[in-house]
Amino acid sequence: MPDFAIKGRDGEPLIPIDSHVRLAHADQNNGVKMLRRGYNYADGSDGLGHLDAGLFFIAFVKDPRTHYVPMQMTMAKSDKLALEYLKHTGSGLFAVPPGIKAGGFIGEGLFA
Repeated sequence: MPDFAIKGRDGEPLIPIDSHVRLAHADQNNGVKMLRRGYNYADGSDGLGHLDAGLFFIAFVKDPRTHYVPMQMTMAKSDKLALEYLKHTGSGLFAVPPGIKAGGFIGEGLFA
């Protein structure tokens, strides 16, 4: 767990205010948590030597409106890593039904 209160000799936070890890952390987002994971990929290069590589990002959240969008809006304005190095090329939003109880069926909880 990062300690955002620790400061360096210069009095500045060791984890910068505009760092990706700080901006995405639940402490900076009203305690909202998400399960997230990045997957790197590299599909080689084209005939001109342009590398086709990047990161697939997946996040599981209870409600995208309250658990993802506010954090993403903050990061879009302040995250220097994202502003300089990331290029958004697509997105998707999918409903994932809860697990299955013995004798149940996929999506049963959605019809209760």
